[in-house]
Amino acid sequence: MTRAHVRSRPAFAKRGARGAAVVTALLMVTLAVVVVSGMLWRQQVQIRAIENQRLLAQATWIERAAVDWARLILRDDQRRTNVDQLGEPWAVPIAETRLSDFLGASLRTDVAGETSFLSGRILDAQARFNLANLVIWTATAGQGRAASVDPAAQAAYRRLLQTVGLNPQLAESTARAMLQAAQGGSDGGGRAAPRPLDSVQGLLSLPGYTPEMVAVLEPFVTVLPERTLVNANTAEAEVLAAVIDKLPLERARELVRQRDRAYFNNIGNVQTQLAAVAPQADSANLANMIDVRSHYFLVYGLVRHERASRLQVSLIFRGEPLGATNTTRVVWVQDADRLPDLR
Repeated sequence: MTRAHVRSRPAFAKRGARGAAVVTALLMVTLAVVVVSGMLWRQQVQIRAIENQRLLAQATWIERAAVDWARLILRDDQRRTNVDQLGEPWAVPIAETRLSDFLGASLRTDVAGETSFLSGRILDAQARFNLANLVIWTATAGQGRAASVDPAAQAAYRRLLQTVGLNPQLAESTARAMLQAAQGGSDGGGRAAPRPLDSVQGLLSLPGYTPEMVAVLEPFVTVLPERTLVNANTAEAEVLAAVIDKLPLERARELVRQRDRAYFNNIGNVQTQLAAVAPQADSANLANMIDVRSHYFLVYGLVRHERASRLQVSLIFRGEPLGATNTTRVVWVQDADRLPDLR
């Protein structure tokens, strides 16, 4: 081995050490970049989540304000008239509109670059058949009150089921379930009584109902906290044909057409028009089934605030006027799957 070869070994070793140091440094830099990138990504995710929560909270508050606005409209309507009909301001749907257009230039909500949109409508809950009517409470000498199935309401529900193409025998089983829920305790066979229904979707807990059937029934049926009358000024023909005995569906549709031309001011107007379009209809107990005013309303509201959206339905009770004032209250608020048709 020559002397030149011996001298070249340390130089090669030095170059190898420098290369290893460079590779190690690059690995450390890469590792640091990965760690920092991960930290920044997690921080960005947290910031995004907090921002989404803020947007959803703002959408929720806008939704609550919209419900309060609807309550104000209903109170104002009651001050002006004792009749509820589809030509009034509360019945006009609101297509999707920028919220700042409602508030005006002095109360803008988009100054921070964020925009909010509102759409919705108010529906008369008493335009539908109330399943709570299937149970009637009567005073007794010993127990105070006793619950029983209302035969007239059960017959009306049977006609409604038949009109919409469903099994009319469900009326009996539904009435029994409503009665057991109202009475509480057990059903006599050791099983706990079913819990009271709080919505039409609760029908799915009863034997014989399917999601498809409930979807068919939903436009015509509701569940309210108490027995109510059907508003003849807002009800669909299917509901009127159900609650008015011996009123065929085609005659009920004619009654609705006449009503849309001139709404009913009182029960007498309904009886007069009913005698003209369907003389065979039973109008003897009309006052026990229908009315021309309502106390329960469904308020649907869809709020879009940037990426957040909130769709809810609220049941509003509007009581009788007390002197110069009238009151409304929110009975319940639920998330909704879809907004009713705004046409």
